[in-house]
Amino acid sequence: MEDLLKAIDIEKKTRFNKSWSKLERGNKLNRLHGFIELEKETNELNDDQYNQLHKLLTGLFDKSVFSKSSEIDYCEKETKITSIVNLKYDTENKTYSFKQPKKVVKTSAKSKSKIDRHFSRSKDNKK
Repeated sequence: MEDLLKAIDIEKKTRFNKSWSKLERGNKLNRLHGFIELEKETNELNDDQYNQLHKLLTGLFDKSVFSKSSEIDYCEKETKITSIVNLKYDTENKTYSFKQPKKVVKTSAKSKSKIDRHFSRSKDNKK
C-alpha cells in the first residue's frame, strides 16, 4: 500500500514535467488556468477583464488551437506557460486579443496526362 502511495506522490510531482504536446488535456487546461491567474496578477485585471481572458483562452483551447507546441511557450522546468504566441495585450484598454495565423494552402502541381502532353507539344511545334 505504501508503494502505491509513493508512486502516486511521484506522479503528482512529475505530471507537468513533460513537453506541451505530451501533456494530457486536463493537465494542459490546468496550466492554462495558471497562466490566466498569472496574467491577472501581473496586469492587475478586474473580474470582467479576467473573465474575458478566461473565456477567450478556454474557447481557443476547446477549438484545439493550442494543440501544437509552437503556439505556446511552455517551460518544463518551471511547469508553467511563459507566453502564448499570438496573444496580444492592449495596455490602454486592458484587453486581450488573439490573432489566428492564416493557414497557407499549398497546391501541388498536377502531373500532366498523355493527352495534355501531346497537345502542349503540338502547340510548341506550331510556333
